[in-house]
Amino acid sequence: MRSTRDAAAIDTGDKSDALRTALAASFARFRRRPTFARDIALVLTLKVLLLIALKYAFFNHPRAADMSMPPAEVARALLSSPASR
Repeated sequence: MRSTRDAAAIDTGDKSDALRTALAASFARFRRRPTFARDIALVLTLKVLLLIALKYAFFNHPRAADMSMPPAEVARALLSSPASR
């Protein structure tokens, strides 16, 4: 359903104004009605924020200076196969 302003904006060739009003109407619809897409977007946003917070809280820096290891030694320990008996 178009308003007279939208129709006038399209008729005069002012596409940016028409696009702006269409985006505003779409955003207003998105805010008014709870939709499955909005719920999924909200949950994914919260998960990403939580993962970033956990990374900075627990994995950003070692607790002590003597807890760091050279990357080559870590790679060797993680990628080597266990010794068979």
